[in-house]
Amino acid sequence: MTNKIKRAVTDIVGRISSWDSVDTIAMVESGEDLYDPYFFISFDVYCTADIPDESRRRSVFEDSVAFESLQSNRKDRFLLRDIPFRIEYKDLRRFDEIINAAKASEVFQRDSGTYMFYRLKESQILYQKSDWIDEVRKDLDALNDQFWDGLRAALEARMEHFLGDLHAAVVREDSLFFLISSAGFIRSLFSVLFAINHRFEPSARGLYQQVQELPIVPDPFAGRLDSFLRSESSSMTPQRKKEVAELMAKSVLAL
Repeated sequence: MTNKIKRAVTDIVGRISSWDSVDTIAMVESGEDLYDPYFFISFDVYCTADIPDESRRRSVFEDSVAFESLQSNRKDRFLLRDIPFRIEYKDLRRFDEIINAAKASEVFQRDSGTYMFYRLKESQILYQKSDWIDEVRKDLDALNDQFWDGLRAALEARMEHFLGDLHAAVVREDSLFFLISSAGFIRSLFSVLFAINHRFEPSARGLYQQVQELPIVPDPFAGRLDSFLRSESSSMTPQRKKEVAELMAKSVLAL
C-alpha cells in the first residue's frame, strides 16, 4: 500500500470512528495497486446502533467525488484523492446472531457460502472500541466438525442442483441457461472444496488462486478446472464441458 493510500485510509477511519455507534472498522484491500482494474479499498464498519443518515455522511465526505449511497442506506461508494473506496455499515448484533447459529450448527445463509466469515476473520482491523472482533475471531476458529459437515452437505446439494441445470441446458441447447448454470456450478463446487478444507471463502476475485492452494483437492483437479474454464471451441463444446463438470463433481463428492 502506497503512502498516498495509507494517508487516505487513516483519514477516513478518523472520520468514521468519531461516530458513537461505531465499534469496529475493518479493511479489505482488493487488487494490487491503483492501476489494477480490481483495485478498491473496502471498509466493514460494525455498528451497535444507527449510523448517520445519507445527507450527514455526504457532508462528512464532502471532499470526495462521485459519492453514492446504496442498498437502503447501508453502503457508500466514492473516490477520495482518486482512490476508490467502498464502505458497508453492518449491524453488529446481526453478526452475533449468525455466529451463534453457526456455533450451534444451526442453519444460516449457507447458499451464500462463508464469505461473510472470511471478511470477519481475514480483514485488517483499523479501529476497535471493544474486544468484540477478537471474541468473534475466537468463535470462528472454534467452529466444530458438525458445523463444517452440515455446511458441506448443504453446499453439495446446491452443486448437484446446478449440475442438473447444466445437463438440462445442454439437452435443450440453451446457451444462456448453460452460461448461468456453469457459473453457479463452478462457484458452488469451489464452496464445497473450501468447506471440506475447513476454510472460509474469499471474494470471487480471489477464488481461482486460493482454491488451488487448498491442501485437500481431488486428483486431477487443476487440469479439469482449466478445461472447464476454457472458452468454447471445437474441442470444448457444451457437451464436453458438461462431462468435465460431472467428473469434477464426482471427484469432489468422493473426498
